[in-house]
Amino acid sequence: MPLAITLALLGGVLAVASKNMIVDLDLFHEMALYRQMESEGSMPTTDAFAYTPTNETVVHHEWGTGAVIYLATVSTGWGASALVALKYFLTFAVCFGCFFYAKKQGAGLAVFSILAPFALNLGGWMAFNNIRAQLFTLLFLVILLFLLDLDRRGKRWWVLIWFPLFIIWSNMHGGVVSGMGILGVYCFARLVDAGLETRSPLKTLHRVWHLVITGLVTLILLIVNPYGWEYIPYLYRAVSMDRPLILEWRPIWEIRLPLIYGISVLIAAYAIWREGRTSIFESLALILTAYLAAKHYRHGSLYAVTWACMVPPMIQRSGLGQEIKNMFDNYRAQITVTAFSIALIAVGYSINVRFWELKIPNQISNTQKHEVIYPAGAADYLRSQCLESELNLFVPFAAGAFVQWKLHPQVKVSIDSRYEVAYPDAAIVENDDFYKARKGWQTTLQRYDTHAILVPVNSPLGELLAQDDSQMAKQIGWSWVYKDSGFAVYVPDDTLEKFTPIDRTGEPIQGVFP
Repeated sequence: MPLAITLALLGGVLAVASKNMIVDLDLFHEMALYRQMESEGSMPTTDAFAYTPTNETVVHHEWGTGAVIYLATVSTGWGASALVALKYFLTFAVCFGCFFYAKKQGAGLAVFSILAPFALNLGGWMAFNNIRAQLFTLLFLVILLFLLDLDRRGKRWWVLIWFPLFIIWSNMHGGVVSGMGILGVYCFARLVDAGLETRSPLKTLHRVWHLVITGLVTLILLIVNPYGWEYIPYLYRAVSMDRPLILEWRPIWEIRLPLIYGISVLIAAYAIWREGRTSIFESLALILTAYLAAKHYRHGSLYAVTWACMVPPMIQRSGLGQEIKNMFDNYRAQITVTAFSIALIAVGYSINVRFWELKIPNQISNTQKHEVIYPAGAADYLRSQCLESELNLFVPFAAGAFVQWKLHPQVKVSIDSRYEVAYPDAAIVENDDFYKARKGWQTTLQRYDTHAILVPVNSPLGELLAQDDSQMAKQIGWSWVYKDSGFAVYVPDDTLEKFTPIDRTGEPIQGVFP
C-alpha cells in the first residue's frame, strides 16, 4: 500500500504541474534584463526597453531568477529542455520538502495523502509553471521551515545557512517578504512560549536573544543587492500597491477554488483548535498565509505550502487522524487499487498533454480562458522587415516582455509585465483602456512617439479596427501590414511603403523558446 500511495502522490504532482506548460510571460523580461547586464557588464538601473515614460530607477527584484534561467537555457544551449527540467526539479523539490517536513513533525503517509490534494489544488495551478520566480520562493520557504525546526531543537547554527539563503532569495523574488513574515511569526511564537514558561522577562529574553539579532541582521541584509538601499522602498511599494486589473491579485473567491479554500480553512481551524497553545507558530503561520491567499489569489501557493507542511502533523495527532489511519488499515486492498488507479490516470493525463513540451500559444483558441498568447508571428514579421531605424511598438501588457526578448534593441515597447518595476501606476490602466477601445483611446496614439501598434485580433480594439472594411483604421490614418489568427500590426499610412503586407490568418505559427 505505501508504494501505491506514493505513486499516486507523485502522479498527482506531475499531472498538476503538466497542466500548464505555457512559458510564463515574466520569464522573458527577466532573461532580457540579464542579457542586457551581460552586454553592459553591470546591472542597469535605468530602463532600456520602453519608449514610454518609466521609473527613474528600475529595481528589478527578479533579476536573479532571470540569471538562473538565462544561464540554464541560453548559455548552455539546452533551451526548452533545460527549462522543463528546471521546472520539474523545483516542483518536486517543493513537494518532497513539504512531505518530509510534515513527516518530521509526525504526519503519517495516510493522513498526508488524504490532505495533500487540497494543497495541490490551492497552489499548483499558480506555482508550478514555466517558470515563475515564485517557484523559487516556495522552495526557499520550505527550507526556512526546516531551519526554524532546527532552532526549535536548540541547534542555532542554522543562521549560517539562513543569511546566505536570504541574500539569494531577496535577489530572486520579492516573495522574500513572506520569508521575513514567517521568521517574524516564529520569533513572536518563541517569545510567547518562553514568556509563558519562564514568567520572567530576563529569562525570556535570554531564550530568544539570538532570534532578535537574527531578525535585525536579516533586515540589514535587504540592502545586499545591485540596487542597495533603493530596493527597500521599491519592495514596500510593490507589496502595498493595488493591482485591480491583474487577475491573480484578486481575492481567491473571485477567481477559483473558493470551496476547496473554505474546506482547507475549516480543516486548519480544527487542527489549531485541537492543538491549543502547543502549536502557536503553526497556528500563526497558517492564519497569516490563509489571510494572504484570501486577499490575493497568487498567494494561494504560500498558503498551500504552509498548509501541507503544518496541517497533516496536527491532524495526525487528533481524533480525525486516528480515524484516517484506521480506515487505511481496514481497507488496505481497496485503497491500494484506488491509489494505483489514480497514479495511472494522472500519468496518462500528463502524457496526453505532453508534459515534456513547452508551449508558446500564439493563436486565439475556443478553449482559452485566461491563458496568455504570444505574438510569435508578428515578432518574426518585424524581424524580417530589416528596419532601418528603431521601431517604437505599442503592445498589450501581456505581450510586451515577449517582444522585448525577441526584438530588443531593434524594437522598443510601450509596456510589459514588469509593471511597478519599471512603469508608473497609471500605465497599465492606460494600456487596458486603449485595447478595450474606451473613450479617448485615440489620444494615446498621439501621446507617445508610436511607430506601430500590436493588436490582439479578439480585443475590442482589434474588432473595431477590422470591422466596416477598416473604416476606423482609415479614420485615424493607420493600416495593417501584418495579421494572423492572433495578432495584427498596424502602422501609420505615411510609413506603409517601408513594410511588406503579409496576411497569415489561418496559418499554423510555431513559437520557439528561447
